[in-house]
Amino acid sequence: MSVSYPTKIRLALRSGNRCALPDCGQSLSPDSERGNPIRVGVAAHIAGEHGGGTREQRSARYDPKMTEKERNDYNNLIYICPTCHEKIDAIPHGEMDYPVERLRKVKREHEQTVRDAIADAFVDVGFPELEEATQWITQVNPQQPDKDFSVIALEDKLNKNALRNGSRRIIIMGLSVSHEVRAFIESRAQMDQGFPERLKSGFLQEYYRLKQKGHTGDDLFVLMCQFAQQGFEDQVKKSAGLAVLVYLFETCEVFER
Repeated sequence: MSVSYPTKIRLALRSGNRCALPDCGQSLSPDSERGNPIRVGVAAHIAGEHGGGTREQRSARYDPKMTEKERNDYNNLIYICPTCHEKIDAIPHGEMDYPVERLRKVKREHEQTVRDAIADAFVDVGFPELEEATQWITQVNPQQPDKDFSVIALEDKLNKNALRNGSRRIIIMGLSVSHEVRAFIESRAQMDQGFPERLKSGFLQEYYRLKQKGHTGDDLFVLMCQFAQQGFEDQVKKSAGLAVLVYLFETCEVFER
């Protein structure tokens, strides 16, 4: 068993795509030569993955009491750059300098800083940021309009989609600018009547693609967050993408209802 792809993406998003070690902070999603972001971060184990043996060296901070599932769980992982990964996993110095409790504290404080930055960025989301965050939909072909206009209560929809605290926090933060997203979509629709349907279609195509791959719940939501952010580095633009996704969630355009 290894760390799952959705777990790695969740780590990257909640780390702001930056190394969690406070004396580093390196960006871990630089643009490639083709202009697309590439992920160079490592989902590093806090309590080590391997116990040692004939074929492998013991990992730093290995805890024999943990199950394999616990070792590869989100809570036992920290998102850092390859250089810092080597530093914290070096035996004996890295293991002594970065014990389990210190790494957990680093992860907790870094992710809180990122959450604060996301929340602060939502305040600055306006029409220009939403325009850039939705530029990609110009290439989307709209599907047939949905005839089901039913909207269910937010809490019911959160439960229906099995979303837990991390996903719920993003949705609650995004709801703070849902009025701005609605106004933006209505404004764009006056100039381009097909804009709302193309926007919904673009998100639905990705949603169903991920569903077909077997992703559900928080894993599905975090992958949709990655899609919504379109590889942006600037936090306000990333939050604009999240705001659009949250709006479509709230209005029951995307996700189970």
